[in-house]
Amino acid sequence: MKRIILAFLTLLLVNGLFSQNIYWVYFTDKNETTFDPYSYFDAKAIERRVQQNISLFDMTDFPLNNNYKEQVINLSEEFVGETRWFNAVAVAITDENLPLVQELPFVKNVERIETEGKLATYKDHFTDSFEMSSDAGENAGILPQLERFEGDLFVQNQIDGKGIRIAVFDGGFPGVDKHEAFAHLRENNRIIKTWNFPLKKENVYGWHSHGTMVLSCIAGIQNGKKMGLATGAEFLLARTEINTEPAKEEVWWMQAVEWADKNGANVINSSLGYGKSRYYVEDMDGKQSLVSKAANMAAAKGMLVCNAMGNEGSDKAWRTLITPADADSVISVGGLNPATDKRIYFSSFGPTADGRLKPNVVAFGTADVAKPRGGYTNAPGTSFSSPLVAGFVACAWQTRPQLKAMELKAEIEKSADLYPYFDYQYGYGVPQAGYFINPTAQPIETSRIAFTQSENAIFVTVTPDENDKNNTTLLLHVQKPDGQLRQYWEVEFSDLSSMVYPLNKSKIENGDILRVYYQKEVKELRYGTDFIPKDKTNKYETYNYYVKDVPQKNEKPSAYGVLSKYFIYPYISWGFITPPFNGSDYQMKYGNSQTFMFGLRFKGNVCKWYNLGFSAEIGYNKFHVKNFEGSQLFHTEYLRTSLLNLEFYQRFRLVPDEGLGVYFDTGIYGSWVYGNQHFMKEKLDPKIIKTETRGNIQGFNPLQWGVRARFGYNFIALYGQYRFSDLFNEKMGKTELPRLEAGVELAIPF
Repeated sequence: MKRIILAFLTLLLVNGLFSQNIYWVYFTDKNETTFDPYSYFDAKAIERRVQQNISLFDMTDFPLNNNYKEQVINLSEEFVGETRWFNAVAVAITDENLPLVQELPFVKNVERIETEGKLATYKDHFTDSFEMSSDAGENAGILPQLERFEGDLFVQNQIDGKGIRIAVFDGGFPGVDKHEAFAHLRENNRIIKTWNFPLKKENVYGWHSHGTMVLSCIAGIQNGKKMGLATGAEFLLARTEINTEPAKEEVWWMQAVEWADKNGANVINSSLGYGKSRYYVEDMDGKQSLVSKAANMAAAKGMLVCNAMGNEGSDKAWRTLITPADADSVISVGGLNPATDKRIYFSSFGPTADGRLKPNVVAFGTADVAKPRGGYTNAPGTSFSSPLVAGFVACAWQTRPQLKAMELKAEIEKSADLYPYFDYQYGYGVPQAGYFINPTAQPIETSRIAFTQSENAIFVTVTPDENDKNNTTLLLHVQKPDGQLRQYWEVEFSDLSSMVYPLNKSKIENGDILRVYYQKEVKELRYGTDFIPKDKTNKYETYNYYVKDVPQKNEKPSAYGVLSKYFIYPYISWGFITPPFNGSDYQMKYGNSQTFMFGLRFKGNVCKWYNLGFSAEIGYNKFHVKNFEGSQLFHTEYLRTSLLNLEFYQRFRLVPDEGLGVYFDTGIYGSWVYGNQHFMKEKLDPKIIKTETRGNIQGFNPLQWGVRARFGYNFIALYGQYRFSDLFNEKMGKTELPRLEAGVELAIPF
């Protein structure tokens, strides 16, 4: 009975270690607070508000009630941060004090923070350092990653983001204070302010190199060539991400948005986000996460947020975007493969969970970037697509400073090269500078796309011309009356000789719009309203084309996977029997006393940070002993038990990651000892060895139980277990074998 009580006390103690969590505590009001916008805001922030007709005395900008704040902090273990916009504080609270906080009369509600932050860089090898050649790209003044925007038009017209202030949120900016790519920013004092939110100080010039690479895609210059378009803009640099504090990153991101607003930002670039380690796909609706709400609030304050879509496009357990890219007011940016001009394979797909268009636009998914210690490299990820667009946005806003934030967002979309066509992998395409430099230019009218019909199909026929070269890609979608896509396709034809795509009429309904894009031409057909001539030539032909597989809105991600709702994986473990052992009738040899197991583990998510599961395993324990029989000292002697184990466990995910993350397990296991052996080997002389094996020794209890704990990172873990039951029964008459075991477990990914 004492051992059972000890087992439960052990589990309660472990659970107590995780009883302190971080929460947003929302207040009911801001009574008894005052606010002076002219002392709080930077002049640039006031200018933005006045220009966009935004009130300087909005209640969301008022400070928190200090009395409310102090009472909550007094009941908390740690004060993490606060938000004026949402009238809340972020604090670490123990389970014991949580009800006390919830019962305070001025507390509106309390919400646990479970966030994992993720830099949207694809985890692949970067290329080695390189120096760009003098003939890189067709334009000597910009890199190819900017040519895709028609960036040379901005350069020729001296548009470089002057007068626009850009805030960049990231994990650090090492080398920005020294690297040649940012010399023009330093020399012209264009880095206006910096703040390190995790450390609460100004220095941001260290830590994660990601921010340095991102900034170079907005404003870097190398040997006179622009790496980003906004080389004349001003900058606010905020460090908001740190791998070891995932629960606090949402707080820091929230604070950084308000800090950027206070200090006059026009544009925010956020090449990071929060996804599958906390949320489910259905949560990506722009309403669940506080960072999405903050991004939308930023637009209401006159700022425009550019955010990476994420790199989950090839992950069958997710595939969709990350938050705050799901926010309605955010320009969400996907990635293109520079070699093919098609979606790069890792770029996440839209739409949002509630069916809204995402991404809004796309840019190259790999980019030439600055390395913190000097030199340059090529890096993959939508992390670099987003800042390329952020630089474009700054230049576009410079050409039309009278526009409000959401008006500019609409103009950016209209400038893209696929517009008015859109889909959930390209959005509206790549924004084009010509739209802002030559606003009166008219699109070229052509008639290369035609519609005909048969009884069962609508035939989309493309007539290519001599300038089309080898462009054999056709994009088309069916848009429902509510604006969402019923379905979309990317069609590749084998050659230019026969470009006819038969769309089955079962894919379209009356009132839907069929929209087709080919080589800068977009043609629309309103089904059920527009006249469609009968087809006279295509009805019986066979067409040679390939339809690329793209996920549609109604496709649900897999429920099975390392970060999905369920996960099953095999593993092996190797452990050692450890002291204490107080027997006097025989001796133990610990170094050779080992355990080997092969098992299969299942886990199911209760929520993203807490899992329940079970495992089944088969293996053996080998106890190396001396003089077990008490009559003869053998050269080698051991007891071996063959086991079938069943374990039930709970898992706490301490630090999320792409895999299992950092986790701690506690559980209870049961064993069936289905076989045992006593092996003895004696050396009679150097050449004669006598061995004896006795099986199925009487005196072993067949059923065993105990407790286990594991501490792991991704697919490797250290474990310990304690057996509470006796291996020997009373008839054995021997001192009980050691109960404690420790070892390593290796998961086998598949």
